[in-house]
Amino acid sequence: MRTMSNTSLEDLQAISVNIADTTKSVSVSAWALFVRDWNESYHASFDLITLWLYPSCFRALDEKEQHRHWSTCWNPVFWAMHLPLVGCIITGKWLHSLWGQGDKVREDETVEEHRVRTHWIYCLDGPIAGVCILDLVDVLLDVPMYEQSKFQDSVLSWFMTITVTAGYVMGNSYFLWVMRRRSLVGVRLVIICQTVFAVGLLNMLVAGLLRNKESGRFGQYFFDTWIDLVSWSARLTMVLFMLAAAFVYSRLWNLYRVAPVIREVNFAKHGEYLCTECLHYSIIPLGATLIWTLVALAYWLDDDLFWDAFV
Repeated sequence: MRTMSNTSLEDLQAISVNIADTTKSVSVSAWALFVRDWNESYHASFDLITLWLYPSCFRALDEKEQHRHWSTCWNPVFWAMHLPLVGCIITGKWLHSLWGQGDKVREDETVEEHRVRTHWIYCLDGPIAGVCILDLVDVLLDVPMYEQSKFQDSVLSWFMTITVTAGYVMGNSYFLWVMRRRSLVGVRLVIICQTVFAVGLLNMLVAGLLRNKESGRFGQYFFDTWIDLVSWSARLTMVLFMLAAAFVYSRLWNLYRVAPVIREVNFAKHGEYLCTECLHYSIIPLGATLIWTLVALAYWLDDDLFWDAFV
């Protein structure tokens, strides 16, 4: 009995040691991954701010000199923009890591591809996914109270939020996928849809503003309160951000162009190739149709539902 007890005690001690070692190695690996992702997001955020807000002479400085410069090192406005952007980029990176898009699109990723991936796709997808989760929490908090009208409005708003968010994230995921494949047609489809969608949202904003004025909804004013003005300004900022993203995406318009190769055409194989490519690219018009259906539905019911879901 003593021998069996000693053996059991030794086994338990060995298991405890193995669990401790495993926990330690997992913690070290997780911390190493966090540090790696933080460093990448930190440099991407720094590059984004200096690229758009600093003159070319500053960009010509060595990277270490840029970090030591007084306008970045001791500038509170810079840090007020920099740190939130780091959080946005790293959460977007973690989101896309769930389906294997948290790293370079290819080993030979270009500077422009890196900036599109980190500055615009990660930086936007992370925050909107977080907002979608917060909206779900708000809906769940209404369940105990069960104010029926408020609950139904919340569920409808969240359904539209999750649909719009999922559609936008899927579109960006598809963009990363066609970038990895160096697909000229796929990249151009995304750029066109992004531009058309942004212009459509801008028209929707202006049309709503003019409708308020013509109908005299708020008397002689465009807005009823200052809160409405701030809300409209936030929506305008979102649309301008999408137009700016489309402008940056357009730099990839001819990146994947290759010289045509003259060879004998096998029509059977060419037909199979066209069917495969059409299936690959069909997600873009289908997604665009879904989003525009939601826009029309929201405009018919209440355009604030769509904007609350999108911004």
